[in-house]
Amino acid sequence: MFACLSRRAFVLLAAVLFVAASPIAQAGQPAAAFGVDFSDCVESIGVGLAPTDNVLALTPPDFIPLPIAPGLSAIVVRTATCDIAVDGRKAKSGSIVQIGTVIVPPDGAGDINNYTFWYYTTDAKLAQRLEDLGVSAQHAETIRYDLEPGTLDVSNDLSVIVRRPGDPRFTVAGTVIPTTTPSGSFEAIWSQQTGAGKIRMDTHVPVIAIRPANLTLTTDASNALGQLIGGSTLGFPIIQPFNLFSSAHMAVTIAP
Repeated sequence: MFACLSRRAFVLLAAVLFVAASPIAQAGQPAAAFGVDFSDCVESIGVGLAPTDNVLALTPPDFIPLPIAPGLSAIVVRTATCDIAVDGRKAKSGSIVQIGTVIVPPDGAGDINNYTFWYYTTDAKLAQRLEDLGVSAQHAETIRYDLEPGTLDVSNDLSVIVRRPGDPRFTVAGTVIPTTTPSGSFEAIWSQQTGAGKIRMDTHVPVIAIRPANLTLTTDASNALGQLIGGSTLGFPIIQPFNLFSSAHMAVTIAP
């Protein structure tokens, strides 16, 4: 059949057949581990308290929430805006918001270990790669991250609003004190159990600058987050730093 085709027609036909076959071949491939590079980041971390029974209801038995006080466990809320490069692609400015519980380190690694309840990002590629592994990541392109253009080492206003299509929706707002004075390195590990296995999101920050923040989370008491914290507001009496760092790398891996 191909003998009657011109060389140009054969090349075009081969290209069409390759494109048509490619999605079929890729569809059967399992999702794989990947890496993400972050640059020029600002980040807030807040650790508050929620009823342990509510936390346990969202935490698989292989992960152990860190006990803080009788009947209370630690809830961690992270917000960040960075340039985000997934799988070595060109970096794009984006935001990430995470909520989870602080857990006992499964293998002793990391400065802090958290189990992920909700993960939001404005970066479509990052959300898709995590979703491919079964992580309940939400592509919430409407996250609003407002940091008062500010002065180092003095109080600045910060407001982070997770709006629709994010669910549950909430606001983190208050004041932060940016600094560029280095405080060392930091490693944070966030995990989530999925059908693919135990997904581990391990972020290493080689140099981080840390100063205090004074933030409050506000949400609807009737939504899933409000039911977790037992109300409409959450403060962060355990710790609430505000961080700046120029680079970080997140390795996303899968354990059976």
